Amino acid sequence: MRRVMRSPLTSAAILCAALAAAPAGAQDRRYAYEVELAAAAQRATVRAGGVEWTCSGTRCTAEGRGGAVSVRGCSELARAVGPIRRYASEIRSLGEKELAECNQAATATAAAPSAPPAAAAAPKAAAPKPTAGPGVTAEMTYTGVWPGGREAKQ
Repeated sequence: MRRVMRSPLTSAAILCAALAAAPAGAQDRRYAYEVELAAAAQRATVRAGGVEWTCSGTRCTAEGRGGAVSVRGCSELARAVGPIRRYASEIRSLGEKELAECNQAATATAAAPSAPPAAAAAPKAAAPKPTAGPGVTAEMTYTGVWPGGREAKQ
């Protein structure tokens, strides 16, 4: 049996072509997401976490790309439909700690009182910066020597 010797460049080109073709099919795959709520949802459809959710009773479902679940997506949905007991896709589900963070972020955002418009519109006055002169130092000054630096070789 004779072995065919390929140059490293040819092997690299073949590998790159194979890897470039693989993600195209994986990105088109749609995954099922499922959520169990603490109480019945008030709305039948909700857009949150980049997907369109369909809710019935205490269960919401969606379909989307990637299959990843995140606390951010969970808290977006929780703000819209209420506390969440389970947040999962075909690939992964959030753990207890992540669910607690999800629900806490959603309730903190919902419970935060809105600031009065006058307070929000009034920007803080910036402190005047001193001009160059005696006794004024630059904002960032490095005076040390780092290992291997030009100053260390003197």
